[in-house]
Amino acid sequence: MTDSNTQAKAPIALAAVSGYLILRCLWRVFIPATEYSLPPWPLLSIIFDILVMISLFILKPQVPSGGPDAPIHVRYATPLFIGGIVATAIMVLIRFSSDSGWWTGHLMYGF
Repeated sequence: MTDSNTQAKAPIALAAVSGYLILRCLWRVFIPATEYSLPPWPLLSIIFDILVMISLFILKPQVPSGGPDAPIHVRYATPLFIGGIVATAIMVLIRFSSDSGWWTGHLMYGF
């Protein structure tokens, strides 16, 4: 894979991964959970969220610096990167906020 090919795909991958983390966080904050997970899933979910966040740290150095004439996914790479990190931190904090938060991963439980 050439260096220019990597630099062309990295901003798109970073936007997709950050968008995934942000949307997943919004879902967990605003949509109440309806049932508890089985015992291994809360821990696996935390590990998965952290691994996805680590992928952001791997993708960020590969994004070219954006100027005013750069494409939109290059110009907004840094805010998306920060948003993905904050979203992951919120999802992990929700897990430790309460007993239902640990088992569901959502801020609210029930309707």
